[in-house]
Amino acid sequence: MIRAFMQKIDAAFTAVAVVAIASLMLLVVADVSLRYGLGEPLFFAHDVVALYLTPALFFFGVGPTYWRDEHLAVDLLVLKLPIRSRALTDLVGAMIGVFIFVLLVWVSWDRAWASFSNDERIASIVPWPAWLSYMLVPIGSLAMVLVCIARLMLAIQAAITGRHPSKPEHSKDGEDTA
Repeated sequence: MIRAFMQKIDAAFTAVAVVAIASLMLLVVADVSLRYGLGEPLFFAHDVVALYLTPALFFFGVGPTYWRDEHLAVDLLVLKLPIRSRALTDLVGAMIGVFIFVLLVWVSWDRAWASFSNDERIASIVPWPAWLSYMLVPIGSLAMVLVCIARLMLAIQAAITGRHPSKPEHSKDGEDTA
């Protein structure tokens, strides 16, 4: 149940991150090509990349990366621990993550809502809405809260059962049973 729900969150947030990075690349290539080819850069490119696409890429990409356990980690010691001890380290890390990201959701939501309520605009050639950029932080952080809670639950399961839940078990004929 946890995995099915998190697969949907993972897919949705990954899709947004993919669109953000593709848009970022296309916009930068277009801006550089026009700047050096015709001497006419896209006047809005820097603002869109810095205020919208880069934060979207980060905040929508970090949750799925953590869920799939694809982030960079120095785990030389942790891999040598027994499964229950490893689950304990995962449990502590997930609890710290829940605390930090709940705090980030709370603080950033207040800022995003204030920006939306006041219809704040950035001071630039194009007065883009500032709240849209601010809103990326609580939404992406909420995904991290969900991921940390799911990983917390999986760590509890691993601590109780002594089996690492992220590794599917194989039956005798080599088929995945999980």
